[in-house]
Parts: sequence; C-alpha cells; structure tokens
Amino acid sequence: MEVLRFAMNDPAAYGLPEYRVPADAWRNGLVVRMPNHLGDAVMALPALAGLKKILPKYCGLFVVAPEAFRSFYSELPMVDSFIGLEKAHANWSLYEILLVRKLMAGAGVFFNNSPRDVIAMRLAGVRYLYGTGVRLRSLLLTGSFKFEPQQVPGRRAGEHLCARYLAMAMALGAPPWDGSLPEFRFSRKGDEFGSRISGVCEHPAMLLLGPGAAYGEAKCYGEKNYNRIARWWVEKGGIVAVAGSAAELPTGQEVCAGLPPNKCFNFCGKTGLRELLTLVRFSRFMVCNDSGIMHLGAAVGRPGIALFGSTDPTATGPISPAWRCFVSSAGCSPCFEHACPAGDKHCMAELEVGSVIGEMEKIFGPGRF
Repeated sequence: MEVLRFAMNDPAAYGLPEYRVPADAWRNGLVVRMPNHLGDAVMALPALAGLKKILPKYCGLFVVAPEAFRSFYSELPMVDSFIGLEKAHANWSLYEILLVRKLMAGAGVFFNNSPRDVIAMRLAGVRYLYGTGVRLRSLLLTGSFKFEPQQVPGRRAGEHLCARYLAMAMALGAPPWDGSLPEFRFSRKGDEFGSRISGVCEHPAMLLLGPGAAYGEAKCYGEKNYNRIARWWVEKGGIVAVAGSAAELPTGQEVCAGLPPNKCFNFCGKTGLRELLTLVRFSRFMVCNDSGIMHLGAAVGRPGIALFGSTDPTATGPISPAWRCFVSSAGCSPCFEHACPAGDKHCMAELEVGSVIGEMEKIFGPGRF
C-alpha cells in the first residue's frame, strides 16, 4: 500500500497532429460533446477551459451532455450554453439536433467515442469536427486523434485520462494547463434545499463519504470500513453525510449503523446533482471510492482521500493536489473488473482502515474539532 499525490504527465508527449479552425470558420463558437459519466466529465474540465481560451471574443462555448448534468454545467461560468440529451446512449432527437443547429457553431470537439454523436453534429450543420478516430469516426471528422489503449489489467497507465483530453485541446491550439481548476459560480446556497441539508451544510466539520461506485462493487471499500471512519469523525466532534445513488441507500444505512441519527445522515438517493454539489461545497473533508463524487470533490476544491483497488489512480485519480490516494499493491490490481473475480476484494482489504484514519489524524490532529 502506498499514499500517492496527484501527478500529471506532459500532455504534449503524445505527438498528436495539430489542427486549427480557420479564423473565419468559427461562426458563433465551439460546441463540445462532453463525456456521459460525471467522473470523466470532471477530468475533461481542464481541457474544456483550455478550449475556451482559444475562442475569438465574439464566440461562445457550448456544451452537449446528458440532461442530468444540466445543474453541473450551469454552475460553470465558462459555459455559455448547455444542450441536454434526454437519452445519452441513443441517437439524438430531431429537437436536440435543431437546438445545436440554432447555436450556429462552426466547430465541434468530442470528448467521447460515439459515432452517432458525430453524425448528429454533422446534421446540426457544424462543419469542423475533431475527436478520437475510433469506430471509423475518422471518416466523418475534420481531424482525428489516436491513443493507445489505456486500461490493461495488471498494469498501471502511463498517463492520466485528463492528460489525453488536454492533449486534444492543445493540438487544437489551447495553451498548456497551469493546474488551476475551473471556477464554479454556485448560484444557490445550502439553505435553499430544506432544513435537513441546510443544517448539515452549516456544520463547520461535515465529513462527506462516497461509499459507492456506479462502475461496480469491485471499487468499493466496504460499509464496515466507512462506518469506522464515520465513527472516528463523530467522536472527534464532527458530523457525517453519506452520498450516493438510490441503489446505494442500503449501503448508506450500513455506514450510519450505530451512530447517532443527528450526527450521521444518509443522503443516498435523496439528492439530485445540484444538492450533491452543495454538500460537496460545504464539506470539510471527503473520503470516497474511485467515483463521480470523488471527482466532483476534486473539481470543487475540497480536500479528501480516495481509495483505489481494482482501478488505476494514475489514469483516473482526482485532479487536485488536495487529495491523497490510497492505492493497493495487490498483484491483481488494477483488474478493472466490475465485480471481484476472486470474490474477496483482496485489493481493497489490503487498505487498512487504521491507516486511512491515521492519515486523517495527521491532517486534523488527534484532538476534537
């Protein structure tokens, strides 16, 4: 087991071909098809910010992404318009194509690998299109990029996924990333979501836990381990909020088991993305599996600890130096499986909860808040 801090390789090392949108071809701006998963979307934010910098002053930055992420992108001042897709893994509706057409964007960038999105963008009248040339998409793209496979079972990646997004943005003329994260405007306050959430957000020592992972159980550290972390934090004088999907409601109940109901709050399945953003914003610290909640915390600038067993922090670690990654050294890690092939999640069991709490004690000291 080792404790890692986030590191980023030089994205220029890919040697990608350079493309430039002609100065007179931007029309009203650039439309970017962002990833369908929250964690991937967060890792693409530095590249999105870089693309914003190359736009002429009269141009807008437009985002196409799942409708469920509207509240996330609406909090980013750099995004001028958002088009939400009701069915992110299906063909665009005629209405959605027409919405993009009305933007009158001259160029488009794809931070996903779907051919149907390229076809839809063509139908929307966007002329200059750039993205990875997978699944024969290069036939429809103005310029394409090629990367070697990143996930190889049992082997760490040589670079972060964020670096791949950045490499594409830099190939289009964006400047190198300076390490800063995009600004969120946070148009809402914690007290706008009801007394239960507002009371949690008002506490000066709220620990936010993300014990689940949409990818699969293999990523998860275990309810008993999170319960011990929560118990330690409550004994220190803080309160705990547990976040996750509706399917993770039983997980949240087990994390809160035996703790005072006014000290540990299970919000699994009870918050939308906007409420989750608020909980993240007002948290003092976070502990999460490799998940969208982890990436959201890093993007918002909150500190935390991330736990990695079946996945690879060098590829999908949090994009913030305020996070520490506990990484399994098991020989089977990373396997990238949804469920542990051996059935015992040996890689996660190797990460001792006492070591995690010990790291938090180094940060906050042994006394009470």
